[in-house]
Amino acid sequence: MAINSANNTSPSGLDPLAQPFRLLGIDPGATASEMDAAIARAQERRIAPETSLAEACANLLDPVRRLPSELSYPLDGTPDRVELFFTELSADASDEDILQASAQLAPISKANFIARYAARRGASSELLLALIDAHNSIDVMEIYQALQALRQRAGWPPPSLANVRDGLNDLLNAHCVAVIEAYDPVGSAAEPLLESTHQILATRDRPLIQTHSLLLAVYRRAIGEVRSKAEQQVEDACQSLKQRPDDPSSIEGLADALHRWAFLCEPLLVLDAQDGVSDPAMNVTSDRIFGLLGDLSNQHHYLRAQQVLDHALDAFGSIPDTAARLAEVGEILRDMQRAASKAIEPDRDLTVPEGSSRFRHVKKGMLAAAALLAMLGLLGAYWTFDFGAASSVASTPNPPQPKTEPEPELLPPVGNGQRFSREYVRYCHFQGERLRVVKQQVRGPEDIRAFNTLANDYNSRCSDFFYQDEDLRLVKEEVIAKRKLLEADAERILSTWPWHKSAGGAPAASSR
Repeated sequence: MAINSANNTSPSGLDPLAQPFRLLGIDPGATASEMDAAIARAQERRIAPETSLAEACANLLDPVRRLPSELSYPLDGTPDRVELFFTELSADASDEDILQASAQLAPISKANFIARYAARRGASSELLLALIDAHNSIDVMEIYQALQALRQRAGWPPPSLANVRDGLNDLLNAHCVAVIEAYDPVGSAAEPLLESTHQILATRDRPLIQTHSLLLAVYRRAIGEVRSKAEQQVEDACQSLKQRPDDPSSIEGLADALHRWAFLCEPLLVLDAQDGVSDPAMNVTSDRIFGLLGDLSNQHHYLRAQQVLDHALDAFGSIPDTAARLAEVGEILRDMQRAASKAIEPDRDLTVPEGSSRFRHVKKGMLAAAALLAMLGLLGAYWTFDFGAASSVASTPNPPQPKTEPEPELLPPVGNGQRFSREYVRYCHFQGERLRVVKQQVRGPEDIRAFNTLANDYNSRCSDFFYQDEDLRLVKEEVIAKRKLLEADAERILSTWPWHKSAGGAPAASSR
């Protein structure tokens, strides 16, 4: 085990010398007369400043404030274990020394003991694991019964079971805060937290994972400002690359910014992926990267887009859904690159037979382009194919313009649990109706691939969101009123698939 530097000073609340019972030389079972005598001795011997003694007395004489002092005392220890608990290890004690000493203590004493040392320095993953395991091993009922016995002996009313449970939760939170605050800078907590997170998730012990998630919640709050700066650096790098895609320093700047962001956030991303949750704030950076990939592909900077993709896969490899989408984008991007290279032939006068292999390759490239645009949220861009030439035209699946201005339909951001305005709700229900019609006409493997791309993008935006009841009611009415127009939109989507056009158009919709 490595020996970490330490200053041998515990944060407030974890200093054994300031523990109220220890300061007065009594245990939680001391009676009122024993406490009075202890206070008198402490004042006579001047073992601590008057203010410290007064605060200790106030904590022990107030039933509410007394509980945290009791829980920070080795309640579950024999006299020799109590002495072991309060014995200070040397300033250069290694993790192994700390863990060996703590192994002799019962769970709540072990948690308090490890937290004392972990809060003095940036804790290793081993100390973090031991701290979380100790808290997870605490038996609430055992602590409740011990406090009942001690308070009965001391002449104090016992706390309720709910109060004990809340007190233990407060103790865990205090330990987590003290441990995270010990890292300087706070980002240096990322590596040991990631190691401990991987090890705890590997146990598949749900209570242990939930206890560890509280430590990560404290870390999430602590890195808020640093994370915002890292996200801004990614945004600046994306803008720089959009403006100067041929500048090697732009891709290097993006790679560095993504690395800093991923290093800081990976412990949280790993836990969120395990829990199947998506923090919208954590999706900001990935959304920017998908947007950048779309811009670069639109501008035919395929090589640069591939480099961005490679760096993004490194950064988001711990997020299964995002990594899977990036991998699919990579496959499509390679198809587009191959199509672009095949489209540049030396003999420009050659006509391309309808059934030739070159047509099929370019057709595949056009499918790739359409699929990539759809995945990157650019669903308003559809590709048309003319024999011998391939071009993209911006068109939206809107019905013929009525006399009055139609209600807007906006593409929602990727993510879960977001609050959608009416325009976003309208997109989700309109696009859902279009995809319902498209699905009825899916036939071969090319249809399936194109439809799945649209459906995956739709699900990434519209599978889980909050809305106003009135917005939903109005939009559902609009879907009914505009069903024919939405079906026409679906036919228009199908008509942009090159293989449908080459076959003479999409088949008529069939009822199912």
